[in-house]
Amino acid sequence: MGGDRHVGGRTHQQDHLVCLTTPDLRRQFLVVADGVGGHWGGEMAAQAVIETAKNMFPASLDELARPAEFLRAFCTQAGLEIQLRAAQEGEQAYSTVVALLTDGARAYWAHVGDSRLYCFRDEILLHQTQDHSLVQSLFEQGKITAEERATHPDRNKVLSALGMASGVQPTLGEMTLTPDLKFLLCTDGFWAQVGVPEMPAILAATDLDFAASIWVRQAARRGGSQSDNIALALWRPPTRTHKGWSLFR
Repeated sequence: MGGDRHVGGRTHQQDHLVCLTTPDLRRQFLVVADGVGGHWGGEMAAQAVIETAKNMFPASLDELARPAEFLRAFCTQAGLEIQLRAAQEGEQAYSTVVALLTDGARAYWAHVGDSRLYCFRDEILLHQTQDHSLVQSLFEQGKITAEERATHPDRNKVLSALGMASGVQPTLGEMTLTPDLKFLLCTDGFWAQVGVPEMPAILAATDLDFAASIWVRQAARRGGSQSDNIALALWRPPTRTHKGWSLFR
């Protein structure tokens, strides 16, 4: 696992991430969150998501029958925590989230908003989450083209985020893990500047933490003075030994 973030051209950092693992390395939980709202509100909301992840993994995972239930419970609890803190301060605060849970046999994920998960087999993109955003909705309705999504004036408007009063239902996914599968999780500040064809090389790097630090800075440079906050988390299977999986490289 590896990850890093960059403030970009902003004065405040509202993107947060965490990469967690159990002591036996059998299960990992990666979470990326992008705060939405004023400076305080956005940063608080994303931080609340990360704190919820740390509080719930792995204890709550052991209490629930299925990983999908854990991911739903995590999103629900993070949303409630954001609402509670926002109400105490009289602020509006929301956050996107994308989360990956692995258990050695399968990978499970959940997302709300426009933070994304990409799954690759070697250099082939197998899956990409679809944004909960106005631009994605317009594209699915055939009202704009794929090319117009990148420059649409409402491209930053999300339709669903943790902390909304009505609550949200995350979009879930899962697949069987194989040794050649790799995952990249990121906020819109990253995917807006780094193309899908570039991502397999990032995931193939020897040191994923170092690769993440290089590429969040590359995304910030490409975005220039108006660059958004950036967060990036990377996962690939540990190398196998005759006794099981060894330590992460």
